[in-house]
Amino acid sequence: MPSNSLVTRAMCLLAIAWLPDPASAQAPTSRDLPFDRYTWVTTHNAFTSNGLVPNQSQTIAQQLEEGVRAFMLDLHYYDKRVRLCHNRCTGPSSVPLADLLNETIRPFLERNPDAILTLHLDDFTERQQLIDELDRAPFLAGATFDPYSWSTPTWPTYADMVKRGQRVLIFSLNRDQSGALMTLGGAVTIMPSEDFTVENYWSLGTTPLQHDRSCYSRWGESRPLSTAGIEGKTGWRPLFTMNHFHGLPVRSHAYYDNAFDALWDRYTNYCQPVARRKPNYVAVDFHEEGGAHAFVEWLQAQPHDAGH
Repeated sequence: MPSNSLVTRAMCLLAIAWLPDPASAQAPTSRDLPFDRYTWVTTHNAFTSNGLVPNQSQTIAQQLEEGVRAFMLDLHYYDKRVRLCHNRCTGPSSVPLADLLNETIRPFLERNPDAILTLHLDDFTERQQLIDELDRAPFLAGATFDPYSWSTPTWPTYADMVKRGQRVLIFSLNRDQSGALMTLGGAVTIMPSEDFTVENYWSLGTTPLQHDRSCYSRWGESRPLSTAGIEGKTGWRPLFTMNHFHGLPVRSHAYYDNAFDALWDRYTNYCQPVARRKPNYVAVDFHEEGGAHAFVEWLQAQPHDAGH
C-alpha cells in the first residue's frame, strides 16, 4: 500500500499536469455552477509587493495576469486618502484605494469581460473616509455584487453574475463599513465578512519555524467553520476562506508552505474535517512559489462537499 507522502506527490504531479497556465486555470470552463462551488487563489496583503516586509513579490496587476482572482487588502486613512498599507503608510506600496480600482481593477475587468474578482478588506478607516475615497472610482457602484438583489435559492451562478455585471465581491472585516455605501457613482455594496464568510484563524505561526496546521474559526465557537447558513439568505452557504501563511512572510520558505502536498495536508487532515466542505478562497503569501495554483485547480475538480 503506498504511503500518504507518495500519494500526495503523485497528486501534485497530476495537478501540475492539468494546469496549462495559471491565468487560464482561473477562468472556469463551466460557468453554470453557483458561485460557492468555485475556488480561487487569494493573495494575503496583496498590495505589499514593494514594502519593507512584503507578502507578495508581484504587483496586483501582475497577480491578476498570473491568475489570482481574490485579494486581501488592509485599508488605513493617511494624508487625506484611504490607502493600502500595513503597519506604515509612507512606503511605495501605500497607494490610494481608488487608484488601485481605477488603474488596475477597472482596466482588467474591461479586458476580461468574464472575470469575477473578490476583495477582502481589513478596514481601519471611518465610513465617510471610505465613501469619499470610493467617490473617486464611480464605476465600482455598477460592478459590486449585491446579495439582496438576488432571489435565487442558492448563490447565483457564475454566468448569471457576469450577465448582470456584478463582478466584484467585496467583504469587510469591519461590520461598520458594510452595507450599501452611497457614493457619487451610486451604491457600492460591501458584505460583512462575519455574515457571508467563514475562515480559519489566519496564522501558521509567527515565524517559519512554527507550523500550526490546526484549523479553527477566527471568530471562535460563535461561528464555526461548519456554519451552514447566511441570515436572511435561506439556502445560501457562507463562502469559506482557508488561510495558509505565517505571521512573518519569508519568500524563501513560501515554496514549502505553498507546496501542493502541504496545502493538501492542511485541507484534507485539518480544515475539511471541521469545515466539511472545500474552500472558496485559498489565501497564501508569495502565491507563485510552490503549488497553490495547482492545488486550487485540483480543488476545482473535487465535489463541493467532498468527504462530507
